[in-house]
Amino acid sequence: MIFPRHWCAFLAAGCFSFGSAAAQEGAEGTVPRTGASSAFGAPAPSIPGTGTGGSSAFGTGTTGTGATTLPGEKRPGTGQPPGTREPGTATGAASAFGDGQGEEKPAAATEPTFTIPGAYGRQAQQFTAGSGRLARPKFRYTGSISFGYDDNVLQTPDDSTGIPDQVVEVLDQPGTPSRLETGIGPNGEVQTVVVAGRAPTTRRIVIPGVRGQERIGSFLTRGNVGFDVQFASRKTLFTFDLRTGADVYWDRPGKDTDYTGSLALLYLRRLTPRLQFTANVGASYQTQPDLSQVNTSTRQAGSFLNLTSKVDVSYRVNPRITTVASLSYNAVSYQETAQEANDFGETTFGVEARYLFSPRLTLLGELRYSSVAYSTTSARDSSTVLLLAGGEMTLSRRFSATLRIGAALRTFDEGGEGSTSPYVESTLNYQLAKATFIRFNGRFGFENPPDASSELIVLRAGLNLVQSFSPRFRGSLGVNGVRQTTTTTGATETEFVEDTVDSTIGFEYNLNRHWTLNANYTYITAFGTVAARDYHRNRLFVGAEYDF
Repeated sequence: MIFPRHWCAFLAAGCFSFGSAAAQEGAEGTVPRTGASSAFGAPAPSIPGTGTGGSSAFGTGTTGTGATTLPGEKRPGTGQPPGTREPGTATGAASAFGDGQGEEKPAAATEPTFTIPGAYGRQAQQFTAGSGRLARPKFRYTGSISFGYDDNVLQTPDDSTGIPDQVVEVLDQPGTPSRLETGIGPNGEVQTVVVAGRAPTTRRIVIPGVRGQERIGSFLTRGNVGFDVQFASRKTLFTFDLRTGADVYWDRPGKDTDYTGSLALLYLRRLTPRLQFTANVGASYQTQPDLSQVNTSTRQAGSFLNLTSKVDVSYRVNPRITTVASLSYNAVSYQETAQEANDFGETTFGVEARYLFSPRLTLLGELRYSSVAYSTTSARDSSTVLLLAGGEMTLSRRFSATLRIGAALRTFDEGGEGSTSPYVESTLNYQLAKATFIRFNGRFGFENPPDASSELIVLRAGLNLVQSFSPRFRGSLGVNGVRQTTTTTGATETEFVEDTVDSTIGFEYNLNRHWTLNANYTYITAFGTVAARDYHRNRLFVGAEYDF
């Protein structure tokens, strides 16, 4: 098992090597920027594999991944809105190299377009040189501060009345009954006398009840600083994002500060006209749950580090057939001692074959093998084989979708017990109007169970809507939902179901090239088989961001 500390060293070395590569490519000739970015730039960078829903690592709405040009933003130099192509270019399903016809576009015909394969179950990310994110300066620094209110900082259950005090009477001295006693009277006669009994004596004892958890709200201050790099040439794409900050609660009991941070790195290199290498690495350190991240807790469980990484090698056999080999490593490490038993690392190998059936449809088949190892509880170690088939479809310039469906077979290493489950991954991109864009991603199948005697089936879905009201004003709506079904076998079989929904609505207004005002509201609710666990939570933030 590879632990997160090993990946930290790997990541530091990778950043240095990729940075050197970017500098070398820049010396060879960078693709010139043909226009300024929009008022908002590109969608906020997200951790690879964290999805496109409303929760980010900091609990606020994100715009997700995918196309880097926002709705309503014209691509510099073309005068066309996003979702359109220059006359004469393909409109079909993209190959691994970003061309709907399976051939690379001539370098002189248009600016290069790059496609980064997404993490398993996530959509690919697309970049076009000179537009969206790649129209930013090569190096950029940001700082932001916001103020907010959280009305349930401890995720207190809605039904938290507790148990009231109980009064119990305790016997101090038992009573005695009345009785008859026979004796000799003063004149020598026999007499029978009634001796009165004694009533018992008791005292009252109050047994304190269990007080229900108090629902506590608190104002908080959030501060973040960020740094990002973006670079592209004809054969290379490199982006790097680093963000760190803290949430300071004014009235939360116990620990009053949550430290947060995230890192994301994308690298693409076209080694030959047929061969392409991509790397997608991300890490986040957080305390608040993020429903878009797979295999992490949907409830507060202390601070944790979530690492995702994936490399792909794509080879185009001919204009219609492309093969992709991938290697992924994901890990979660909790900082609280009580949660250390849930630390794990997962390694996945994948092989995919893609066939360009028509300009609008690409058929695919994929085989994956994953191995999960826990740091302290080897009884939960398991391996899973997935066999998937599906396709990528582009019905129009505005609509594209992917679907992978198949079966998963999981086997625990120690017990040898095996089980099967259907497995589905899907994504959808739809440009509803010139300035309105919708993204969806979903996944259904196995996730890591709480113990070897349980089976956990999870449905995850994320929907993101972005609306540009003007070049300066933009709104977004994100919803993430998770349905967890845990089945435990033993003397009797029990089933526990819990649904969690996280929805965020946000707005951004660009004052000038440096200052952006923002506001967002998040509502989180959880409900399921055990009503005592149900809760809801409201969070509201207003703030500003400064781009240096």
